Amino acid sequence: TTAIAIAWALYWLARHPAKLERLRAEIAALGDAPEPESLAKLPYLSAICDESLRLNTIVPDPVRKLVRPLTVRGVTVPAGFGLCIASDVIHQDPSVYPEPTAFRPERFLERKPSPFEFLPFGGGHRRCIGAAFSDYEARIALATAVMGWDLALVHDDPEPAVRRNVTMGPARGIPMVCVARRRAPS
Repeated sequence: TTAIAIAWALYWLARHPAKLERLRAEIAALGDAPEPESLAKLPYLSAICDESLRLNTIVPDPVRKLVRPLTVRGVTVPAGFGLCIASDVIHQDPSVYPEPTAFRPERFLERKPSPFEFLPFGGGHRRCIGAAFSDYEARIALATAVMGWDLALVHDDPEPAVRRNVTMGPARGIPMVCVARRRAPS
């Protein structure tokens, strides 16, 4: 799932060169060999990762089996039924995310969404146990990739996302080519 998230982030950055340059400037400000912990705390890098996950939620509809009846807006769902939260629908709500289809990582710098508005890893006590590690790993890998290489998309638009069991991802990945090596990644 983290690899899919990184692929989507690289896709969005390739389509938005000004955002890529802003990200590179933020990373470069840490020096030639930044510590992983310092990279993981960079605000714009975090915003890029969050916006990529918002636009391309990897697990868009986690299902939970009700252990007791639940009433939502006057409708009672009996115990034993499976319910899911359509997080990808929440992530596209224009009342929460103006211009919901636009890649605008700055929205995560302007306002921190509530746990009910941004849930790429699910939520509550059933939130993905690997969420913190995935976030950390994605930030380090993405920073390493954008500082080490100039990448270009092979196709302007990827194939639509397809279901792979509980996850969603591009049908055949995000094909990219290395145009130039920038510097050896640290």
